[in-house]
Amino acid sequence: MGRTLVLLDVNTRSPIKVLNDNFLSLQLDPSIIKDGWLDFLSSKRLVTLARGLSPAFLRFGGKRTDFLQFNNQKNLAKFRGPGPDYYLKNYEDDIVRSDIALDKQKGCKLASHPDIMLELQREKAASTQLVLLKEQLSNIYSNITITARSLDKLYNFADCAGLHLILGLNALHRNPDNSWNTSSTLSLLKYSAGKKYNVSWELGNEPNAYRSLMGRAVNSTQLAQDYTKLRTLLQSVRYYHRAHLFGPNAGRPRKNAMLLLDGFMRNAGSVVDAVTWQHYYMDGRVNKAEDFLKTRLLDTLAEQITKVTK
Repeated sequence: MGRTLVLLDVNTRSPIKVLNDNFLSLQLDPSIIKDGWLDFLSSKRLVTLARGLSPAFLRFGGKRTDFLQFNNQKNLAKFRGPGPDYYLKNYEDDIVRSDIALDKQKGCKLASHPDIMLELQREKAASTQLVLLKEQLSNIYSNITITARSLDKLYNFADCAGLHLILGLNALHRNPDNSWNTSSTLSLLKYSAGKKYNVSWELGNEPNAYRSLMGRAVNSTQLAQDYTKLRTLLQSVRYYHRAHLFGPNAGRPRKNAMLLLDGFMRNAGSVVDAVTWQHYYMDGRVNKAEDFLKTRLLDTLAEQITKVTK
């Protein structure tokens, strides 16, 4: 079979699009607080691998974003996810010591966790996954407490790996009149500012789906008011008065999401530094690696970008 020689003449002087230096980026789901993997973000191996992905954004968020509550205490073992009692009793102190036994690299807190700790963690995570899967299938989620120590671990990982943290805030913490309750967020902002954590922020996850999630809708007008309130909070905390705010993190651009996005932009478009929405190529529970060799599937991203930006 003969070969065909193709010559390409690429004009490098006039770019079609200019991407942010942090493209592509990645996400961690808040469920890592429950299944225990958050305690292992100080792994020297993990941080080394993650550095290969930098520069990038690290978004800490997902559906469980709207069930996060911040508690400004260093160690609340009772808020950890379910796991073998011997794990919590015998290895809690080991985890703390391994994180304190520092391998100093630009102030980074790195650790080498013994194999036995990883083995026990896998057992714990496997049992917790059943609980998390049940929540996902029922669409009924329990609250997650993120402690000051948990936040320290998360930021340490992002900072050491050269990733910029985007922290998702709970938009479903509501007052009786359905306005956003800012108490937990303000506490988190003050703690993070005191630590001088360089963080960008977003509020909520797929707000167009709140009615099915909690039986309580948040319309575009209310969401715009919430984002405006968050911007005011950021400006009131001196360290974050110029922090980036992203949103509204709507779902895939179908009818309800587009209606919410349009209304949000009319009322609070100037409040956010970048407009965000979710893109799903396909159901992550059934996709296969080879699916992402299909050009038609990959083209759906461009189609959705056009739909949102027109």
